[in-house]
Parts: sequence; C-alpha cells; structure tokens
Amino acid sequence: MNNFEPSSTLNAYVPSSIIIPDDWSLARNIMTDYILAEADAINVREIAQYDTRNLITGQQWFVSGDANKFRYGFRRVVDIGGLNDYSGGTTTQTVAHNITTNENMVFTHIYGCATDPGASTVTAAMPIPYVDADAVANSIEVWVDATNVNLRYGADYSAFTTAYVVLEWLQNPG
Repeated sequence: MNNFEPSSTLNAYVPSSIIIPDDWSLARNIMTDYILAEADAINVREIAQYDTRNLITGQQWFVSGDANKFRYGFRRVVDIGGLNDYSGGTTTQTVAHNITTNENMVFTHIYGCATDPGASTVTAAMPIPYVDADAVANSIEVWVDATNVNLRYGADYSAFTTAYVVLEWLQNPG
C-alpha cells in the first residue's frame, strides 16, 4: 500500500462506490456509515473561495496539547490595487486589511501575486513576497500589522497594476 493513498491518511475519505446488501437492517448500517463519512469529508475540505470578506477555509488546525480538538482557519483577500507607490528608493505601501485583530489571533499564511497586464497579454506576473536574486533591493517584502498589509520594495513596479495578498489566520489558537 502506498503511504499517500487516501485510505492511509488521517483525513476523511469516502470511497467512490459501496455495495448495499438486500437486507434492510444491514443496508441501513452501511448507509448510515457512508453518510457520516460523506459529512466528515465535506466538512473538512478546503474551500477554494477567495473573497474580500472573512471566510472559513475548511482547514482544520490542531490545538496544542489536545490531539482530539481542532479549530478552523479563516481567509481574506486584500486588493492592493497596483504596486504604484514607488518614489525612487525604498517604498512602503500600506493597505488596510479590515480584520479585527486581538491577542487570540495567529496569522498562518501570507501570500499574493502582482500582474503587469500588458496591452494584449500578460507581460509579467510575480509572487508576493518576491526575491530578486540579482538585486536584493528590488525584492518585495510583505508583512501584516494590526491594521494593514505592508509591502516594501525598491524598484519601480508601477506597470503591475493588479495585486492581491491573501491572509489566512486562526482565532483562539489554543
């Protein structure tokens, strides 16, 4: 058996086919187990919805010290607009993330992308954060504070007129 097959993981897995016996009492038990497995699998799936509102992702994160307890992750997309605040030198661009932060919150993932749309096709797209191996000063740093997503860069990226940063976090980290 391959260690990466669904049946050997800790995640909920629902087989794509089942055999239902003719005896209703046996069938009822099999159907009940199958429906419960479906509900578990649906409830722990990763929801691929990206929005500018706070959404529950479907991710389940551990609670330190309690292997039987999990908490859900949240996601929000922050529309940065473009990378247009370059003023020659190192620039810090800030955009409000509109997330209520507190001492019970932990960010788990901060990532994004900027796109230079070009005239008729995409000229370029780059990840955020971005590292320029040839000129480190041209890299794009990203960090979050209590109110803003902050980007710092040392090159003129004003052609990148679309940029999004995705924030994922936990409440009540336990």
